[in-house]
Amino acid sequence: MKRRFIVVASSLEELASQTPLLARCVSAALMVSHGLRRDSDLVLAVAGGPSIHFLAQKLRSVSPDEGSLLGVLGKALRLCREPGRLPQTAHYGVIVAPQGVEHYVLGFQHKFLLSTSGADPRSALQRVSGSAAFIVLLSGEVEGEGWGTVELKLPIDKLWPDQAIALINITLDRLLAQTR
Repeated sequence: MKRRFIVVASSLEELASQTPLLARCVSAALMVSHGLRRDSDLVLAVAGGPSIHFLAQKLRSVSPDEGSLLGVLGKALRLCREPGRLPQTAHYGVIVAPQGVEHYVLGFQHKFLLSTSGADPRSALQRVSGSAAFIVLLSGEVEGEGWGTVELKLPIDKLWPDQAIALINITLDRLLAQTR
């Protein structure tokens, strides 16, 4: 099942101020024990753009430690500050583009917004087949209008975004293992 995780910030400054957290989001969304999830990708986006898109199928020379990911994120964030030169490749499999969230949810059959209210994740995810996009807000200051999402109830007021992403991946992995 194709999975896309979209972490949304209200501004480029907010995105840049959260680089250690974003590095953990990369690990949670894309990494497994001894490699990369080939069915997932991650977008770190400012609501109206720009964005940093990690494509697991093309990602090379990255490890799950925060330190190495901070270097990749630093280069990508520098490119975000030059909107006239986008899109650009920051690293193998890491594209910095001018698009916002709307661009990255297009074509996904199921779109979910992780929130403190909404549907039970396990029952909602049992009905998912094909592709799903999961939107995680860095702060409550981002307007999620027009994304066509269904809210998934998670204790996101108590979880960091990387923990919420890990929880979704674990739930999906377990559900998929039951259907095999």
